[in-house]
Amino acid sequence: MKQKITLLPTRRSVIEASLVAGAAVTLVSCGSGDKAQDLPESTGTATDAIDAAKLPVQGTASVTVDGRGYLLYRPDESTVLAYTSVCTHQGCKVGTGSGEVFECPCHGSQFSKTDGSVAQGPAKKSLARFAAAIEGDKVKIYL
Repeated sequence: MKQKITLLPTRRSVIEASLVAGAAVTLVSCGSGDKAQDLPESTGTATDAIDAAKLPVQGTASVTVDGRGYLLYRPDESTVLAYTSVCTHQGCKVGTGSGEVFECPCHGSQFSKTDGSVAQGPAKKSLARFAAAIEGDKVKIYL
């Protein structure tokens, strides 16, 4: 007579499987912050972003170039800094902010206008920076 053997999972294997599944869900949901950086590959092409007269010294601007958003900051007469306007936390649009920081209205992340670094979380990654320059009467971003 054959005896039928039924294997039941142990308590330990059920807990381990639950932990693995939970970790996978957590990684997928946290990964959305990484995909927010949907940035174009640099071609080195200068693209007009705004009239230089519309970006005063110590001023900021939010512009759209080729369907993508950028933040501009002009720290002095001859320098312009350009960053993506996509928050590295969950992809919200970062605003021009006030004082020394750009601000994301969704979760309160703040980024330094001088280098794009995180000044206040929850974002953990800096805003991607793009080369920019004042050429003639235009501010150009090199995409």
